Amino acid sequence: MLTGILYGMQRAISEQYYEPQRCKQDVSGPPNQGRAARIASLTRNPIMKTLPLIVFLLSAAFVRTVLAAVEAVPFRIEESRSVAYGDDKVSRGSPSLKLILSLSGPEAESSVRYGDLKLDQAADDQGTSLIPTKDTFNEAGKFKEYSNQFFRKSKFKDSDKPAAPQVELSLAPAKRSATKIARLQGTFSLAEQGTIQTIELGGLNGAGKKSLPIPASAHLSVIADVPATAEVRSLGIEVSGDENALESLKVVDASGNEVSNGMSSWAFNGGPAHKSLGLKKPLDGSMKLVAKVALDRKISKVSLDLMDIALP
Repeated sequence: MLTGILYGMQRAISEQYYEPQRCKQDVSGPPNQGRAARIASLTRNPIMKTLPLIVFLLSAAFVRTVLAAVEAVPFRIEESRSVAYGDDKVSRGSPSLKLILSLSGPEAESSVRYGDLKLDQAADDQGTSLIPTKDTFNEAGKFKEYSNQFFRKSKFKDSDKPAAPQVELSLAPAKRSATKIARLQGTFSLAEQGTIQTIELGGLNGAGKKSLPIPASAHLSVIADVPATAEVRSLGIEVSGDENALESLKVVDASGNEVSNGMSSWAFNGGPAHKSLGLKKPLDGSMKLVAKVALDRKISKVSLDLMDIALP
């Protein structure tokens, strides 16, 4: 909410300019006026003089969320279509359109994940909306590693400079007659690693619900539900709050060896996430549930306003 207020104020008091296939904010002015002069002109405006104080007061209680000085430009676009001429009882993917953006800027380099995507406008040049109508598992809201995280810092190429981080946007398919994405507006967030804290929960062999002792500052709750059966081969897990702060979750034995072997997840209508954590062997009193939780993460909000992106 705070970021939305700040973004709205920023849009209301400053002019914007748009370049095809680019997303960038600038302090605008007459073409023959230098940047320093334009800034000086704006700072003489009483609203602009007051803005830093307003921003400070609004953000004092939420200092970990900021507007990012990040530039996002289209890097690649992928389109998938198919036609089925018969039913072979095999489930296949739906038509899709993916836009990969390349990021630059200090927050982009210091962050490790992206998520919380919100599209306000996305349409092709035929007027077709490209905003997905279904997102059953809230994939747009989840934080994920950069789409090129594994390769961007690899040594496969003779270069000391890592590749720019990339984010992937999933869009609804465009019309076949469309030639470009006419406009795409919205926001997404970048998250730094933060401080990773390991939290353990023992005494799992008794039936019932047990809560991990997670610090309140994480805004996260993880509850393990141990079934009342003679041989427990899986644990029910309920996650509420900031699920993105949960880096990992596993069960280990007395020697510290992992005995969990996979986890499935589901959620209903935006409620708590439910997970089932499988076990390689029956649960016993020596086992512990171990979570790694990210604390004090800095979240940076990135605004998007892209135009005229050519389609395949």
